[in-house]
Amino acid sequence: MTMAVCFKCGVIKFGAFVPCPECSGAPQTEDDLALSLAMTDHYFDMPTLRQMGAAVRDGKPPHLDPQTHAQLIETIRSSGMLAKLAGLPPPPDGKAPQGEQRPPPKKPWWRFW
Repeated sequence: MTMAVCFKCGVIKFGAFVPCPECSGAPQTEDDLALSLAMTDHYFDMPTLRQMGAAVRDGKPPHLDPQTHAQLIETIRSSGMLAKLAGLPPPPDGKAPQGEQRPPPKKPWWRFW
């Protein structure tokens, strides 16, 4: 089970890379993915995650030190996670990250027309 802090609003959620149930924020870039991965129970205990969430809610955005950031980016690149996310529908605001083109969403499997 992966508990994570939303990097945008600070709510505790299930899954680092899934859209936030509160703000619908979802990681779209390597930096977003790195923050999302770092702010999980893989690296921190729940009391620390709650403190991180409170800091985000207080307007103190999270920052990674350069070495940790580089390690997480390498993990993300080697896993192909950014490419996997590129195949998902755009976030609720309808905007893809600048310079990135997303393919049109696929029809849901239950639509036969």
